[in-house]
Amino acid sequence: MSFSHEVIVPETGFPFKLFLFEGREGNYYRDKHWHRSVEIFAVCGGELEFHIDDRLWHLTAGEFMIVNSNEMHSVDSPLPNETVVLQIPVKLFEDYYTGDQFIWFTHEPGRRDERFMELVKELYRIYAEKPCGYDLKMKGIFYNIMYYLVKDYRLTEADQDSVRRNRNMTRLSSITAYMKENYTGDLSLEEVARVFGYSPAYLSRMFQKYAGISFKDHVQSIRLGYALKDLESGKYSITETAIRNGFSGSKAFARALKKKYGMLPSEYKKREKSGGFR
Repeated sequence: MSFSHEVIVPETGFPFKLFLFEGREGNYYRDKHWHRSVEIFAVCGGELEFHIDDRLWHLTAGEFMIVNSNEMHSVDSPLPNETVVLQIPVKLFEDYYTGDQFIWFTHEPGRRDERFMELVKELYRIYAEKPCGYDLKMKGIFYNIMYYLVKDYRLTEADQDSVRRNRNMTRLSSITAYMKENYTGDLSLEEVARVFGYSPAYLSRMFQKYAGISFKDHVQSIRLGYALKDLESGKYSITETAIRNGFSGSKAFARALKKKYGMLPSEYKKREKSGGFR
């Protein structure tokens, strides 16, 4: 299974990112991934399933999930739903860290859940309607949400294993960000290890232990993600798509696609055109 690091970019003019969940039409699954931001999924209608570490969470309308910074998670959305997603850069909580760049929020339901849920829904309503002065109103609601997060959901004690894991995931985030910027060039284990001052063996163990994936498979996953966008655009041939995205040729691209999706590039293109592949 491919795990990936996701980069969160805040809304222009706001210290957060707000949007409707991309899997709202159902028939959607997001592989395991992590990011530096704190992420809130507020389910307003329908249902969602979260896999966080080894635990399954089933959310229905009126419930929300707090995904912590650097927490490995996946999302399953088999049916249509209406879910508001709020992403908050972890740096905004730096005054409340309980460890080295570390803050942790509980997943367990709390007594403030109903009020918290209403605030997230109101934040999105103002964002969608954009009345006069909406930016000021949104910032007020947002900081109220942050207040409840640190007051009612923050865990005030952090064990050293969690702090250590968070530190290593932060390092991995920097490495994977570099890999996404340079995926068309030389992304050998030796070269990336040299850039970040690690031995190849240490970097390999870091990926396997903390991201649950080999370095090589992660490189393939990054390249494959960009290559599929090129395929979907219809601008390039299969060979051009492969070369543009760091594969040695069309055969290497085909092997990677077959391994992950069980189909060849030509089959993917046909299904994409027919709307049968998401």
